[in-house]
Amino acid sequence: MKKTLTILFCLFTITIFGQTNQSFSLKWKIGENEKINYLTAMSDIDTSSVDINFGNFFKSLSDKSGKGLSEAKDFFNKLNESYKNIDFITTLTNKGNGIVDIVMETRPKEDSPEKESDKKNTKEDEMQKMMQKMTQGVMLRGSVYENGGVHSFWVKTGQKNLISIFFELPKKEVKVGDTWQLDVNLIENDQNFICDSAYKINEVTLTEIKKVNEETIAVLKYNIVEYVKGTFNTPSYMGSGSQVTMMSFSHQAIAEFSIDKGRWISYNGIMSLDTSSGVMTGKKKTKFTLITQ
Repeated sequence: MKKTLTILFCLFTITIFGQTNQSFSLKWKIGENEKINYLTAMSDIDTSSVDINFGNFFKSLSDKSGKGLSEAKDFFNKLNESYKNIDFITTLTNKGNGIVDIVMETRPKEDSPEKESDKKNTKEDEMQKMMQKMTQGVMLRGSVYENGGVHSFWVKTGQKNLISIFFELPKKEVKVGDTWQLDVNLIENDQNFICDSAYKINEVTLTEIKKVNEETIAVLKYNIVEYVKGTFNTPSYMGSGSQVTMMSFSHQAIAEFSIDKGRWISYNGIMSLDTSSGVMTGKKKTKFTLITQ
């Protein structure tokens, strides 16, 4: 009897060990004539009007326990209630040869009921409407490989960063606990900047594999940080001078990817910018969200 229990225990241990060490392939799976549409939000967050503790959020993301991720998901649920205005629609299509085409377009705003005081078109109104028309249309165009990696190497750095942050997948099979890097470069300076100190964190982690209605879901955690501090020397033609400059970018996100269907179930992130240069300082937080349409 004891021998039987020992064998059963060993088999159970092997089963659990096998599950935790199983590798998975995260690939886009888009049909030949299929289109995947995501409502895409990249909205600046007015922290003064949102009652959320950002310090606790980042602390939750750094927590390796399931409780930390749960708290971070609650954070995003609260934030989504505060920001329902979706700015763009991103469409993914199968371009063939293992390539996924990506196009992000502005979505026309729904007209609000016209008030009596709004019926008169002022010059300011006309200027605003003209600016809205100028910003409509395709805002981003690029591509990724079905099995991971950015395909459109020719796009501008800012656009490549967006493609990578939203749609780049690991290039090889991964298991829970594995990390990989994104093809991003958030900070750029020219020859007038002399760096004194800098550091960079670039990692996406597969934190969990779970089953939801018989569907296999991968939970990913993003931790991207870039920091640089140094001296910016003003070119002589602009008037010589130098000033201490600091810039810090971070992107923290939680996303769920359907391994079976090959697409995002959800993607929620916050990008933070903190910069100072002489008398100029700035802090900004931007919400990054993909919602299946």
